[in-house]
Amino acid sequence: MIDLHCHLLPDWDDGPESWEEVEKMIEIAASDGITKMCLTPHFFRFSRYNDDPAVLKSRYDDFKERFKVERRIEFYRGAEIFIHPDLVAEIKNKELSVNGSEYVFIEFPSDQVPAGVRELFYQVMLAGYIPIISHPERNNILNSHPELLYDLINRGCLAQVTAMSLTGEFGSEVQKAAELFLRNNLVHLIASDAHDSQRRKPVLSQAVEIASKIVGRDKAEAMVGDIPQAILNDDLIPDWGKPINPVNRKKFLWILKK
Repeated sequence: MIDLHCHLLPDWDDGPESWEEVEKMIEIAASDGITKMCLTPHFFRFSRYNDDPAVLKSRYDDFKERFKVERRIEFYRGAEIFIHPDLVAEIKNKELSVNGSEYVFIEFPSDQVPAGVRELFYQVMLAGYIPIISHPERNNILNSHPELLYDLINRGCLAQVTAMSLTGEFGSEVQKAAELFLRNNLVHLIASDAHDSQRRKPVLSQAVEIASKIVGRDKAEAMVGDIPQAILNDDLIPDWGKPINPVNRKKFLWILKK
């Protein structure tokens, strides 16, 4: 399995604070059957986190050097970028994309969908990138108005659901939203979004089992296999089928006009 979104870089964000904790997380991931992990530390411009891509690359190189003898898991570089108006300028040169590809993880605030997001993502795509929306089921607006996520997916975005959302560890409402998004072809990846070895572990297998009961075994496994591999290779993802609008068209058009 491939975990395309995890916080494994120590002492950078709200992920692990030490190399010892990282080693524990790697053990957990390997035991769960994960063979590839993409490090996606938070990248928030003008925040408490470091916002220099060069520093991030240096820290990633340190990580790779430290675990160069690790044979069970391959590691890749990425970032989880907090959405803001200057996003297009920030992602130039593929310094923050997934493994130097055209795919970029974008995170929304937990309690809003930023105004102008459709135009911003259009500009991101014009610049040659494909946005991957991080854990939309945990966004209070998207999980209560799934038609807004449908609109973004229909315009060419991808989305990633968190494993712990499917297992119910973020609460029943988030779990229901994750299941709804799966049933309607609105998410393409399952990732751990792991932060530590205790509360938010790098584990995917249980979520894949749950997803297989919703969308079938082949599709569930593709969300931790063929699709993340295509992204790492900078290829088009396999045919996923058309997204389905979970609400009726009349209500959807009324919401878009608000």
